[in-house]
Amino acid sequence: MTTVEVQGSYGGLYFGFCTLISHVLLAGITAAIVYKCLVLKLVHTAGHAFYCTIGFVFFMGEALLVRNSAYMESSLGPLNLNRLHAVLGLLAFLVGVGGIGIKTWQKLERKREDPNATVRHFKSNHAFYGIIGCALLLGSVLSGLPLYFINGGFALKMLHRFFGLSGFLALMVSQMFGYNTGFGRRQWKAHHQKLFKFFTFIATITTANYEFRRFVRDVAGLATDYFIGSDAAEAREDL
Repeated sequence: MTTVEVQGSYGGLYFGFCTLISHVLLAGITAAIVYKCLVLKLVHTAGHAFYCTIGFVFFMGEALLVRNSAYMESSLGPLNLNRLHAVLGLLAFLVGVGGIGIKTWQKLERKREDPNATVRHFKSNHAFYGIIGCALLLGSVLSGLPLYFINGGFALKMLHRFFGLSGFLALMVSQMFGYNTGFGRRQWKAHHQKLFKFFTFIATITTANYEFRRFVRDVAGLATDYFIGSDAAEAREDL
């Protein structure tokens, strides 16, 4: 076995292990928060946390994982894998935005009932990264639609991947800040909050690292081709 084959084998084992950890953590974090919200009967912030966690943590994370799964591609085929990726991405956006809509409506209702109440919109770190992540996720959905129906160019694919990856990272940062909110402090003890943050951080790294590596490699390859191609063209012109 050559050095390249050995490195490829170890790389495959590493990313396969990361994928397994990601599936377990995404499902575990989602199940724990969903259970708590169901116990609270989705009242007040529980409804917001319920839908946002399912959409932005589980569906969004799984959309990234399945798209880069060689096993699922061999099992389902490229076309069905793209369909599954598209469905998960669309569900992430629709369910997650529904969760944001619930929280926004609750704040508007509170202001309507008590005009003197202090209601803050998108002022916290949790809300800031959440709305940034939503905007990036919207960009991913909009750029993904032409890729689904027609074979888009390389630039559009890279744009779609950038929106998806950066949107996922922003939304997971928002999720970690969410454990510091009043809802998080009321529902979980301090050491439980720390555990949620730790597992969410690990899930973020293990879910995003393979796509991040591929994206950086493709950007570096594009830049190399551009500059080397330009130098080669100038050299030919000088002859």
